[in-house]
Amino acid sequence: MTEPHFSVVIPTRERAATLRSTLVACLAQDFDDYEIVVCDNCSSTQTREVVEAIDSPKIVYHRSPVALSMRDNWNLAYSLTRGKYVTYIGDDDSLMPFAFSTLRGLFARQNVKAIRWDAAIYSWPNIARADLADHLQAPLARTNERIDGRKALTDVLAGSAPATILPNIYHGCVAREVLETTRARAGHVFGSFYCDTYSSFAVAYLAGEYLSLSAPLSISGFSASSNHIAFSFLRSKHENAQTLRDDNDAAGLRLHPSVPDLPSGFVCVADSFLRAKADLFPNDPVTLDRQAMIERFLLSPPIDDIDEWPGIERELRRSLSDDAALVSWFDRRIENFTPQPSPRDSYRPNLEGIHVQRLFLDARKYGVKDIAGATRLTSRLLGYQGKTPEWIAGLAPADSGVSAFYRQKRLELLLKLLKAPSLLGSARLPTQSERSPGVNHP
Repeated sequence: MTEPHFSVVIPTRERAATLRSTLVACLAQDFDDYEIVVCDNCSSTQTREVVEAIDSPKIVYHRSPVALSMRDNWNLAYSLTRGKYVTYIGDDDSLMPFAFSTLRGLFARQNVKAIRWDAAIYSWPNIARADLADHLQAPLARTNERIDGRKALTDVLAGSAPATILPNIYHGCVAREVLETTRARAGHVFGSFYCDTYSSFAVAYLAGEYLSLSAPLSISGFSASSNHIAFSFLRSKHENAQTLRDDNDAAGLRLHPSVPDLPSGFVCVADSFLRAKADLFPNDPVTLDRQAMIERFLLSPPIDDIDEWPGIERELRRSLSDDAALVSWFDRRIENFTPQPSPRDSYRPNLEGIHVQRLFLDARKYGVKDIAGATRLTSRLLGYQGKTPEWIAGLAPADSGVSAFYRQKRLELLLKLLKAPSLLGSARLPTQSERSPGVNHP
C-alpha cells in the first residue's frame, strides 16, 4: 500500500458530537494525499457510528478495548500512521482546507523536518466557561522564520519565550524520521503527562532548525470536554481533570518529582522538559532553573480563594525537597509573602474586529455553531477560494508594510459585508458568482 504524504491523528474519547464536525472540516482539503487516523480510547459505539456514517476511505479507525492514559493512546495512535509527515489535532479542532497543500510546498522548499504555526481559536457554544463561548480569532500576520530548536527551548525555559514557539506536533507537523528517532531513543514518541508539550521539546532538540509560521493552518477548538480548559482555564476544577488523573494513575504515570502538581502552565513546561531531557538528551548541559520557575509562579499564583494557599505552599516546598538550598531559599522567599487570588486566564478580549495583527469575532453573529462552520468562515476571511492563498504560497521572511495595509483594508471591508444578513447564513460566505461586482474581496 502506498504511504500517504501526510497523516493527521485525532485521538478521541466520548466526543462523538464534536468529532463529527472535526472530520467534516478535515476532509475538505485541497490536497488529496493524506490519511486521518482516528484513535478511539475505548468510547461507546457512538464514536464508531460517526466514522462509519461519514464513510470516507481517508479515515483509519481504531478502538482500544480498554481505557488508556492520554500518553498511551497517543503512542498507540502514532503506531497506526503511515505518512511521511505527521500532525495531531484534537477531536474538537480542525485543519484549514489549505493546510496540506501549504505544508507540502513549505517542506519541499525550506528543507526542514518540522513546521509550527499560530493556530486560530474557536470556542464552541458548549464550552465549560460561558464567558469564552462562541469566540473566533485568527492571526493575520504573514511571516515565516527559521528557528534553532535548542535556542528556542532554552528561551522557553528562561521564560523569555512562550512554549507555543516550540515545534509541537499538536497543531504542528513533523517528519516521520524525527519521530522515529524519538521512539528509537526513548522507546516511545510521547513520554510525559503532557503529550503535546513533551513532543515540542523532543522535536525542537532532534529536528535542529525548524520553520515557524505566523499564518494559521488549523483551528484550536475548545468545547465542553476540552482538557486544556479543564486544567488551565478551570484550574483542574472540572471532572475531566480528575478523569485524566485517574487514567494516569492507573498507567503508573506521574509528574516528575521535581515538578509541583499544580494547575499552572509552567508545570506542563517543566515536566515535559525534564522527561524529554532524561529520554533524549541527558548529557546536554541545558537545565531548568527551578528557583526562577517558582518565582514566575509566585507572581500570579492560580488560586481562586486565599484558603487554597496552604496546600499550594506545601506542594511547592515538596517539589524542592530534594535540594536543601532551594528549600531554604523558598522558606525565606515566602516568609513575608502575601498571596492574592488571581483572575482566571482568558483568551477572549472585550473587543471585536482587527486589532494588533489578529481578527476577533463573535462567531454567533455569523451563524457559526461548530468547528466546521468556524473553518469555512475563517478560510474565506483569510482569502481562501479553493486553492492555497497567494499570501501563504509566497510567504516571505518579512511582511510588506504596503501589502499588510491593503490586506487589513480588505478584511475591514469584508467584515462590514459579513454583518449584512443578506450576504451570510449558517457560516456561509457568498460564492464567487454571488459576489457583488466591483467589490474588492480578498
